[in-house]
Amino acid sequence: MKFSSLAPASKRMLGACKLLCAASALAALSCAAQARGISELNTDYPTALSVQIDPSDISDEDLNEIRAAGFEFVRFGVRPPLKSVNPGQIDYSKLIRRVRNARLDAIVTLFGGREIWGHEPSDLGGGQREKLFANFAAEFMNAHTADVAVWELWNEPDYKTFLNPALFSNFETATAEFCNSIAQLKNPPKIVMGFGFAKLPFNQGQVPPQLENAFVSGAKANCLTDISIHPYRSVPETAIADYGKLRAKLDQLQLGKVGIVASEWGYASYLPVRDRNTQAALVLREYLTNVAAGIKLLNLYAWKDRGTSVVSREDNFGLKSKAGEKKEAFSSLTEFLKIARTSKKVSYDSNGSLNKLVLSRGTTLLHVVWTQNSDQNVVIPAAKGKKCTRVDFFPQLHHGSCGNPVEGGVAAKASSYPVLFSVAD
Repeated sequence: MKFSSLAPASKRMLGACKLLCAASALAALSCAAQARGISELNTDYPTALSVQIDPSDISDEDLNEIRAAGFEFVRFGVRPPLKSVNPGQIDYSKLIRRVRNARLDAIVTLFGGREIWGHEPSDLGGGQREKLFANFAAEFMNAHTADVAVWELWNEPDYKTFLNPALFSNFETATAEFCNSIAQLKNPPKIVMGFGFAKLPFNQGQVPPQLENAFVSGAKANCLTDISIHPYRSVPETAIADYGKLRAKLDQLQLGKVGIVASEWGYASYLPVRDRNTQAALVLREYLTNVAAGIKLLNLYAWKDRGTSVVSREDNFGLKSKAGEKKEAFSSLTEFLKIARTSKKVSYDSNGSLNKLVLSRGTTLLHVVWTQNSDQNVVIPAAKGKKCTRVDFFPQLHHGSCGNPVEGGVAAKASSYPVLFSVAD
C-alpha cells in the first residue's frame, strides 16, 4: 500500500525529529512512529478489506481472484521453523512474493503459541523462550519489511488455545524483548499491531491485565502502532459502541495515536444456526458497520471453508466453499465493493434498529439502509430531478427504480438485508 506524502513543513519537523532521535535505537523507533500506523494507509475504499487465507492451501488463481474481487490485503500467520508447529515447512518468503505478484498486500501475524513457549512455566526457563520468539520475529521482519504492509504480533493470546494462562506473567517480558529487537533494525516496520485480542481489551474482566499492560508498554514505546481485535458477535452493529469504548480508553491511557483494526471477524453458514443468505447479509453488515465506525482496516474470516460438515461452525466461515463454489456472501460483498470503490463516508445514523450510512462518490451520494431485525419504512433524500437508482444485493444483484416519490425524497422499506440507493444529478 502507498503511504501519504509529507508536506514541506512536515518534512522539516521530521528532519528535526531525526536529529533528536540519534541518541539511541529505541528513541529512533519512537520518532519514526510519528509518521506511521494504520491511519497512514491509502485505500480505494472507505474501509480497506482483507481476507484470511490458509498458507498451505492458497493458489495463485485464488490470489488473483481475491484481488479482482476488491480486496487489497490478505492475512495469514507465520510460525517459527519448528516441525511441531510448521510440519510442512511452509515457504513463507515464496508466499509473500506470490501475494505481491497478485497486487495484494500482506498482513502477517507472528504467532507465539504453546509449542513455542512450552506447555508449563518451567519449560525453557530463564527468559530463553522470550528471547527465542523475539529473535525469530525480528529476523523475519527484517527479511521482509519491504514486502509486508502490516505486521501483527500474536493472535488471541487471551485464549488458552494460543497461550497457556500460566505464562501470562511472562508476556510483558516477551513484548519488551520483541520491542528491543525491532528497535535495533535499520528499517523498522511502519505498522505493527497487537495482539489480535479475542475479547474487547480494557473492558473490565475480559482480558488478563498482564496482556493489556504488555500492549500499553509496547505502544508507549512506539513499538506497537495499532491495536487489533476480533469483534465476533451476533449483531454486527453493536461493535460501534465497543469501538467507542476502546477509543475512549486508549485516549485515557494517552494512546491517542494508536489506531484500531478489526483483524479477524466473520460469520459462518452452518445448520441449523444460519443459512448462506443470512451469512451474506451479516458479512455485508459487518463491513458497513466498520465503515460507519471509521475503522480503517477489516480482515474477513475466511476465504474458503475449512471443511465440508454442514453443522460445523469452524468448517463454514468461508466466502467460498471448500470446493471453491462462491457463496452468496462473496457475491453480495464484491458487488457492493464495485459501487463503493473511491467513495468516502459522509454520515452514519442509527435510530433503534434502523441504520443509515451515506457515502459520496464524486457528485453521487450512496445511501445504504438496513435494520437489525424487522422491516422499517424509510425516506431516501432525493430532490426532484435527481436520478435515483436502487440496488438490491439479495438474493441476487438487481438494479431498479427507487420507488414512489414522497415529500423530501422517495419512500422505501429497509430490512436486515442492506439496500443501496444511488442519487446523482
